[in-house]
Amino acid sequence: MKKCILVITLLLLCGCTNINNASVQDITKEVLGSKINSYNEYRTGYKYYLPQGLNVNSSKKYNEILNDDKYKYYLYVDLVSYLKKTELSYKVNENAYLSMTLDDKGYLEINEKNDKYLIEIMYNYAKIEVVTDNVKRAIVDSLIVLKNISYNYKIIDSMIMYLKVSHSDL
Repeated sequence: MKKCILVITLLLLCGCTNINNASVQDITKEVLGSKINSYNEYRTGYKYYLPQGLNVNSSKKYNEILNDDKYKYYLYVDLVSYLKKTELSYKVNENAYLSMTLDDKGYLEINEKNDKYLIEIMYNYAKIEVVTDNVKRAIVDSLIVLKNISYNYKIIDSMIMYLKVSHSDL
């Protein structure tokens, strides 16, 4: 039920405009500006919202494969960068089909690949890559996941400290 409400809310925030008629810039602005504080996927050190239509195919440490009915989305969560508050250093790629920064917290890059598009989105210390022909739908779904990742600093810090201590014994 929460998923259905979230999708309806997102559509209302977008002014009930069909995403196929909106520009990529407008889509990113609407999704990143939305206020959604709901979570349905929980991992060690972080949680996030997975939009309706996407499923978790596999989850290994901080790498996950999400999928819809046609495509696989590869999610990587960078806990070390989050812990260290690493600054983004991305240069717009003039050779890409589309390349842009996202609120100085990430980037979106689209490149053509065999009559489809490779979409790379990095935001909020996480990254999603997907090869698709439905660019706008993939951007909406990816940004919803990335924007809504919520980290637990104490858990992440203790995990990193544990790894440092256990490796120093070697």
